[in-house]
Amino acid sequence: MRLVVIPPAHLDRVWREGANQLAEACKWADREVTPDQLKMMLARGERALLALEDEAGKFVAFAAVQVQQLPNIRVLYVYSIFAPGATAPECFQHLAGFARHEGCSSIRGACSDAVERLWARKFKARTLYHICEIDV
Repeated sequence: MRLVVIPPAHLDRVWREGANQLAEACKWADREVTPDQLKMMLARGERALLALEDEAGKFVAFAAVQVQQLPNIRVLYVYSIFAPGATAPECFQHLAGFARHEGCSSIRGACSDAVERLWARKFKARTLYHICEIDV
């Protein structure tokens, strides 16, 4: 398998070829971004679309990511991921390679409690923050 960075000019085609499944990931953040808004952000280049391509040339996983240069660290932030066609270790191996290529020293992402446990168990992820929300 290989990781492919999808240029914004090819977004419509790849969206129809499966990247639209990122809509599932948007359900967790439906107050923050809808699937249509995510597609718009990808088309504008505000977030990058990564796809994992199998040996037959079929896309089996997608992620919407952004490189963030913070004052003391450069991180690859994963906003949405949909990867039913690949194993978690394989996806993160490719994400880690991409992050290193972009000069990042870590990968971050907000996630549910279940995903947090999975990341901790499989990838030795540390919890940095718990994000809470209060309506006003």
